[in-house]
Amino acid sequence: MTGQAKILTLVWGPFGFRADELAEVVGAERSSITVLYGPRYFAPIRYLALFFRTLFMLAQKRPDVVYAQNPPVFCPLTCLLYCRLSGARLVLDHHSIWSVKTLGGRSPLSRGIAFLEGVVSRAADANTTPHSLWARMLVKMGARDVLVYHDYVPKNQRWPNEALRREMAEGPVLAIASHGGHPLERLEVEAAAVGREREAGVSLVISGPREKLERRFASLALPPNVKYAGFLKREVYESLKASADFAINITDEPYTLSHVLFEFAASSLPVISSKQHVVEELFGDSLLYADPTVEDVAEKVRQLCSGPTRAEWAAKIRSKQEELTAMHEEEVSSLRQLVSRR
Repeated sequence: MTGQAKILTLVWGPFGFRADELAEVVGAERSSITVLYGPRYFAPIRYLALFFRTLFMLAQKRPDVVYAQNPPVFCPLTCLLYCRLSGARLVLDHHSIWSVKTLGGRSPLSRGIAFLEGVVSRAADANTTPHSLWARMLVKMGARDVLVYHDYVPKNQRWPNEALRREMAEGPVLAIASHGGHPLERLEVEAAAVGREREAGVSLVISGPREKLERRFASLALPPNVKYAGFLKREVYESLKASADFAINITDEPYTLSHVLFEFAASSLPVISSKQHVVEELFGDSLLYADPTVEDVAEKVRQLCSGPTRAEWAAKIRSKQEELTAMHEEEVSSLRQLVSRR
């Protein structure tokens, strides 16, 4: 390669917010491609079509570095073929370890996918991943040059919006939660816990995509102090975070370091969180941990209804946000070196 490397960030899917950030950081062209996105029974046709579309696109664009996302592992496998034929470098971002998170790691299918993930992670010139648990799994697979690049959200620049707060909150204390629709997210527990504390003056607003959450909420009898707001526009969501008193994020999903934890930290919000190892390892004692039961979450909600207690936890999360900002600056530098080196 001569001059500045031409980098292409590739995702098989209609979107990828992490890939957007990675592409911006390394100065890459960003590309998302998909065919028949959605139903699993289309998967064989979809992956075959994407295989040929990807090779055709790469042959046209001729990047020096392909920065591809796993899952699905067939995307980096296709890029590996191109890189071997063209001499381009391959860097993989493991948004997750597909064989473990989605397939459970035990079935014949998951073992087959794990084999392929091991092949591409060892063959790639470098690998990135959003947290240390995936990094340790990649190292165990024999992956080369594994860099943890955490999801990060800069400080929320919005000011509290009292009109929005009055619209959303029934009482003097406003809590928020945000969910993407994973079946192990415990939004029912969050709603029931806050419902028990109505007399304490707390209201909960839950946001998230209707196509994934509306059916779940349709089967619930939400307490009067709990509101499902659907998917909020970005400016409204940012203002809501700036206006809230604390946030809740309860899940049974053991492998995800939820993006909303970074969002809440960026808004200096005290957070009631599940205590997964991957969360505790990064956030330490800056979060108020709760068991995923109505009783324990309600107890933590009751604690944060106290103004002085909220102030203590807000100070902890502000300090953590400062640490995350310093860590992010170091990771940006490391990522740029990793992807652009020759």
